[in-house]
Amino acid sequence: MCRKNFISEKVTVSVTRMLFCMLILYSGLSDMHNAAAKETDGEIKGGKSTAFQLIDFTLDSPEGALSLKDLRGNVVLIFFGFTSCPDVCPISLSTISHAFSYLTDDELKRSRTLFISLDPERDTMERLKKYTGYFHPNIIGVTGTMEELVRVTDIYGVKFEKKETPDSALGYLIYHSAKIFVIGTQGELRKTFPHNIDAQLLVRQIRSLLKGNQL
Repeated sequence: MCRKNFISEKVTVSVTRMLFCMLILYSGLSDMHNAAAKETDGEIKGGKSTAFQLIDFTLDSPEGALSLKDLRGNVVLIFFGFTSCPDVCPISLSTISHAFSYLTDDELKRSRTLFISLDPERDTMERLKKYTGYFHPNIIGVTGTMEELVRVTDIYGVKFEKKETPDSALGYLIYHSAKIFVIGTQGELRKTFPHNIDAQLLVRQIRSLLKGNQL
């Protein structure tokens, strides 16, 4: 009888410990989920988007100061990077260029991309214009002071950091978030895509927003 009670108590303690561990694990996962949701506010979650109006910003382009509100009526794709980026930036801009190649002339008239350089130290207006020209004429390079860039990246939840690379000829690299932001015709954030999205999905999104659909 005593042995049965001992075994029963042992099982109860084991089950209690297991439930306690599961509770801690669930709490930790919940905190991680909440943190991720906070960090990616406004992005697509599960293929759906939450549209909200963005704070306007103004940065320098090769043609002069350019504000997001200047592009109202257009679907605008936004990507943050820098011209010395070895991989993610050229791949992303190539994908956007590929998507633009599927659009009709009328659709192209109302489609733009802002390539926001996070490296104002090296990315002059001349360099930005030359770099974006490799990809598509509707891709506009813009940048600003570090204070202005921090303000804009805060709006979009983009993280970036300058890291010295003494063994590289570049001297330093900019580590940054790699997402394509899709802005609707009224200046509202519609969706956020990973940088390696299929071009056809971008085409569908652009066309849907140009038609006024809330895809």
